[in-house]
Amino acid sequence: MTSLFPVRCPLLNAHAIIAALPDGMRSSLTVRESVDSTQEVLLGVGDAMRTDRSAVVTDHQTAGRGRRGREWQSPQGASLALSMFARHGAGTRWSPAVSLALGVAATEVLQRYGAPDVRLKWPNDLVAGERKLGGILIETCTDGLVAGIGINLTLPATVREIIAQPCVDLAELGSAVSPETLAAALIAAWNEAFDLFLACGLTAFLPRWCTLDALAQRPVRVLSGDTVVEGLACGIDAQGCLLVESDGQQRAFSSAEVSVRPA
Repeated sequence: MTSLFPVRCPLLNAHAIIAALPDGMRSSLTVRESVDSTQEVLLGVGDAMRTDRSAVVTDHQTAGRGRRGREWQSPQGASLALSMFARHGAGTRWSPAVSLALGVAATEVLQRYGAPDVRLKWPNDLVAGERKLGGILIETCTDGLVAGIGINLTLPATVREIIAQPCVDLAELGSAVSPETLAAALIAAWNEAFDLFLACGLTAFLPRWCTLDALAQRPVRVLSGDTVVEGLACGIDAQGCLLVESDGQQRAFSSAEVSVRPA
């Protein structure tokens, strides 16, 4: 049977990713030609077998997923998928706000490598204009969390037809970064972000988030459960909640679907 999606050649160069990583992180990297999901690779390992800050990278997922159980289209070579495990301390749990810190770190990497227009759409989307470039997914396990990111590299027309929202890829944005360089930079940036979050929480990332906020001072529609609120996005608070001014009052949302309304 002929595949609907083109195959990129050559495949990811594991040696190039390893060479670009700090010494202490090289032994914790796994590069796969194809997986069902990088998240599942790490979540499926027993607690005693998981190494803190271990990472899995691929450019082909057969069952990639995003927030709220949505499917993430990952034909070979079209996108980069990366997941990292981060252990929490004894008796503690990671705050959900860590996903916002990881979003800041990932966006700054993308800007540094030729995509200066990338911004963050609360809570976990990486966007350029009104089009989605990537997304972050956080899933907890007994001894920590697994954070995953998917970034569009070169989306073929067949994939764009399947994706049910406006999308963009790095090639279209003019970035010539190799997937190997990007993967290594993301791993290093996330490792630093986890350390800073452990030390200082989201507070250390708030000024950086504000400069990257794609929703700031824009009219939005927020769907939270059965509640629909329309108002003006006013950034995030110290807990990572989205702040929306509506009918003279400011409301905070910890989880919601947000869309931009026409001005």
